[in-house]
Amino acid sequence: MSVASLSGDLRASVRFHWTDKLAAVAVAVLVVYLAKTESLMWTPVLFGALVSSALLFVRWPSSPVLELLIASVIPRWFTKIGAWNAKPEHMVAAACCGALLVRICTRSHKWERLERLDWLLTAFLAFNYVSSCLYSPNVGLTLRWALLQTVAASPYFLIRQLVRSKEQLDKVMTWYLWVGALEAVFGILCYIGFNYFGTLVGITIFDYVGFIPGVHASQWEPNIFGSYCTCVAVMFLYYYLSRVHKERNRWYLAGLAVTTAGISFSLARQAWVCFIFVSGMLLLFHLGRKGMQKKRLVFIVVGLLGALIASILAMNSAESDRLETLAPGQVDRDPTVVRRATLVALAMDDIVQHPIVGLGSSSFQLMYLGEDDSAEGKAEAWLGTLGFRILHDTGIIGAFLLAWFLISLGFRTWRVQRRHKSKDVALGALSAAAVVMLIAYQLTDASTLAFTWVHLGLLVTALRFAEATPADQVNAPRPAGVLNGPEFIARGT
Repeated sequence: MSVASLSGDLRASVRFHWTDKLAAVAVAVLVVYLAKTESLMWTPVLFGALVSSALLFVRWPSSPVLELLIASVIPRWFTKIGAWNAKPEHMVAAACCGALLVRICTRSHKWERLERLDWLLTAFLAFNYVSSCLYSPNVGLTLRWALLQTVAASPYFLIRQLVRSKEQLDKVMTWYLWVGALEAVFGILCYIGFNYFGTLVGITIFDYVGFIPGVHASQWEPNIFGSYCTCVAVMFLYYYLSRVHKERNRWYLAGLAVTTAGISFSLARQAWVCFIFVSGMLLLFHLGRKGMQKKRLVFIVVGLLGALIASILAMNSAESDRLETLAPGQVDRDPTVVRRATLVALAMDDIVQHPIVGLGSSSFQLMYLGEDDSAEGKAEAWLGTLGFRILHDTGIIGAFLLAWFLISLGFRTWRVQRRHKSKDVALGALSAAAVVMLIAYQLTDASTLAFTWVHLGLLVTALRFAEATPADQVNAPRPAGVLNGPEFIARGT
């Protein structure tokens, strides 16, 4: 085909009908009018919602899974709809559920049968509504929060339906690591912007502990940002130590470095402790593996210590003093520890009075006030300890259902890991990050946010694939044409 004919075809393809031109002019006039008369604060939300909804149908099911991963790391950017803080994760999950329902009704998607773990989680979510109706101090509010808990947990079920093969899971894991690394980089940029340019984007000032700045990036608050970075960091470490994809080792090390820096700048002490504990266990675990080179472990240890030292040196004196509160003799002097202990004591009083079914979802904040970073300094108290919050809200029955779910998941994962001798890298990495969540959430609970349930959905999906795959076929060489590495981002299923 000649250049002249090609250009002619191009001109013909971009010719607009007069109605298209009229519509474009009308939209331009409308935009100018709104810019003159309205604040347009809602336009980014509307634009994001339209783009996200359109992308759901571009590459199914890759696009909805990627959108869930991205939306789960930006809960801080929400819009007010009445009394509801509409987070991106809520809107994306609702859109994905709608699109999935349409596909199921039109028989273009086959429903994946629920298993026992799914039913246990469903029972726990359903019991939130039961407890919210019986002894709640405000039935309307606790039912609304039970609904928000259900919406936050819906990505678990969406992941279970959308990720249908081992190849898809590997692709999603690559996306997960990329999104986590980019979130950590954004947090580092927020820290640099605050210290050198005075910006407050992604920064929380802890006024009740000496106006110390902590990085929350696009997560809800610094402790949750620290926990998220820790989860991604241990996954990077697991992938590197597994030596399955040797060509990506530099990428794994780079991701480990930036997420470690993100952990440091978050000033989240539970994240520091979890990272030291879980990464140490991973190093010891891989140290005993046959063929593991000791110099690789030494290199990892030196690299991690270097990243931590560099991060500490970048902190100011007030921030580095926060490290001292990790010492056993200094813990009781920290005001945040005293505040958490006080809230737990109040929760225990309520648990004793309503031990069986609890007081309803998020009912603790209806009954008590606590310190806040707002101008008034007071706000509804939040019980940030997962175990006590579940007991307070859903009583022994709800705690039993959730514990049954977690224990069953842990037992099955451990059994598969032993059988496969840790060859299933995705399952091992997700399991290590789940241990981080289980420990970190006892101090700062993030189970009401979507990224927790995205992660658990991926973990249960990886477990299902591992149980269905013979041990000698785990991580077998891929057939020709199957993509590997970051190039997954550029292509769909």
